[in-house]
Amino acid sequence: MKKNIICGVIIIVAIVCVFGYLIMNNVSTADLTGSSGDNATKMLSSSKGGVMVQYPSEWVLSESTSNSSVIALAKSDSIDSSKVGQVTINVEKQPIEGSFDSFINKTYTAMQHDSSFNLTSSGQVLINDKNATEYVYTSDVDGVVKEHKAIWFDKGDQAYVVLYSAPIDKFNENLNSFNYILENMQIGA
Repeated sequence: MKKNIICGVIIIVAIVCVFGYLIMNNVSTADLTGSSGDNATKMLSSSKGGVMVQYPSEWVLSESTSNSSVIALAKSDSIDSSKVGQVTINVEKQPIEGSFDSFINKTYTAMQHDSSFNLTSSGQVLINDKNATEYVYTSDVDGVVKEHKAIWFDKGDQAYVVLYSAPIDKFNENLNSFNYILENMQIGA
């Protein structure tokens, strides 16, 4: 009888420790299976600074050079020898100065003075029934031409941007992952 009680207590403590680890690290996993049932993609989630993202397991949490970054992801197979991701998704939050539209316009007006910046398109989009502003552009930094897709939206007095960046030859092949992450992101989580 004592042996059963001790085993039960050990099992409960182990379960509490595992859940505690997951909660303390803000990481959870789930298996999402394709319609055929044979291709399972492990999905991870992470929450930081009021932003919760779900992402495929071939992406990893990374650091961003932006001071406004809340959470950053990099495709694991795109990380180069200097530990920098070449295919990235960065979520940034900035206080809005003035109106939301003028805040965004100032950002891109300043960027257009950089000769390596080339605006491809911009306009309004609908993401999960919420209005957002989309900018698609390319940049050339140190001979690497990247395509970027920035989705801007406001919540309260904050501007949020979800920025997807990849070398041009990798942009389209990772776009579905970006769209999944964007559509499943929660602000205020």
